[in-house]
Amino acid sequence: MTRWRLAAIVIAVGVVSAACSPGGPSQPTITLPPPTSTPPLGTAPTDPEDLPGLVDDIDGVVVQPTDDLVAMVDAAEPGTTFLLAPGKHRISDPIVPKAQMTFVGLGEAHVDGSQPLEGFRRTDDGFWRLDGLEPGGVNHGDCIDGYDGCGFPEDLFVDDIMLWQVTSVEDLARGRWMWDDGGLVMFDDPTSRRVELSRTPFAFVGDAPEVTIRDLVVEKFATMAQNGAIQAQIPGDGAYGPGWVIDGVEVTGSHGAGIRTGDGTIVRNSYLHRNGQLGITVSGGTDVVIEDNEIAFNNIAGFDWGWEGGGAKFTQTLGLVVRGNWSHDNDGPGLWTDIDARDTLYEGNLVERNSAPGIFHEISYAAIIRDNTVIGNGVGKDEWLWGAGILVAASSDVEVYGNVVTDNGDGIAGIQQARGEGSFGPYEIRNLWVHDNAVTMTRGQTGIVEDTGDQRVFTEWNNRFDRNTYVDSRGRRFAWKGRSLDFGGWQAEGMDVEGGME
Repeated sequence: MTRWRLAAIVIAVGVVSAACSPGGPSQPTITLPPPTSTPPLGTAPTDPEDLPGLVDDIDGVVVQPTDDLVAMVDAAEPGTTFLLAPGKHRISDPIVPKAQMTFVGLGEAHVDGSQPLEGFRRTDDGFWRLDGLEPGGVNHGDCIDGYDGCGFPEDLFVDDIMLWQVTSVEDLARGRWMWDDGGLVMFDDPTSRRVELSRTPFAFVGDAPEVTIRDLVVEKFATMAQNGAIQAQIPGDGAYGPGWVIDGVEVTGSHGAGIRTGDGTIVRNSYLHRNGQLGITVSGGTDVVIEDNEIAFNNIAGFDWGWEGGGAKFTQTLGLVVRGNWSHDNDGPGLWTDIDARDTLYEGNLVERNSAPGIFHEISYAAIIRDNTVIGNGVGKDEWLWGAGILVAASSDVEVYGNVVTDNGDGIAGIQQARGEGSFGPYEIRNLWVHDNAVTMTRGQTGIVEDTGDQRVFTEWNNRFDRNTYVDSRGRRFAWKGRSLDFGGWQAEGMDVEGGME
């Protein structure tokens, strides 16, 4: 069985696009909790008889935290079910499932990719140092302006908080650490704290079909940007693991994304939060379903979201369904399709307080965006409609209806730029139909802007707004043909003739 070891891993760089938008925030101030003597989750063996109701109806192999889970998977037959007992299952190599394997957490079962650290010493300059460690990952990714540490995949955690990695001693401060000549240095006193370094690149990875992962906490993996701690794909060669089901899983502390899916993957009822780059990433998947998840507080490692960062990003998908999710407080778009995505459905999502557009469909093709509630996204980034609650950029055949769009940086917007041509035709705003939405704009605008000088986006390409209701949207809240219009001027251009202002 082939396994990917951190020191030798080679991962192909994925396709990215550069969104024309400002970068993320400056380096954060990280507040650490008070010192604690609470140990990590227990690792004592658990008797299956002590888990009434949890294993009675499941036929499988009970795995103790002290067992070698990776070796057990390597030795097992396809179709085996593993029942992970409560506790912290630390793995130093990724789990590579075989066909139709199932992994179920019993109670509080954690799959952890970190290494506990002890033996720090105080340095003459007042920092704390631990020798005998070297970085093992590949530096990959574009950071926010003024920062160059986002791309290194290993993270230091103090009492489960991911610290901010810097690259020079001058930048060391509270909540920060760095690699330094055969060791690592941190600013904060690690005494009586739980200090861990993520080392393992993946929790689950491979192209085996029909793998199921349920009711687990997956945490602290040194996953390179544009990859997931749970990855239904072989790194580098693009082979997908079709038909994975990821249900009721919490993924946190992955340096890249929490999850990267393959064809036919279902991700549901999961909590994807505080990952370094993204909660979910999808590249090339067909018939992927993302439903009823909470996707929150992602891109905490300082990636420039215009390169790639935020809640969830989906590229080159076909038949993607994103339904019933709560995406909030991510640094970047809440939900984002990009590059040749076709036949996308965004339905019934709550998307709020993300730093960039709420729902963003970019250089792609047919999509339906309906019955979503989109609140408070893109605030402070409303220049040229980049702060829209729902934003369609250089994409054709998109219908937007039945949404409630409230107090975002902008309302519902289309942006036309010279983005070239994709696999299925030019990247153009054509056949954009925005209708029957309720839009509240106390700031920003709704409409279409372009920088190509081609007026056909307004006159010939069948782009229209109709039957929308605008609340608290007084003033020149509408963008059309390079002008800012009030509602009367908007209607005079033939938009929302049957719409209304409240």
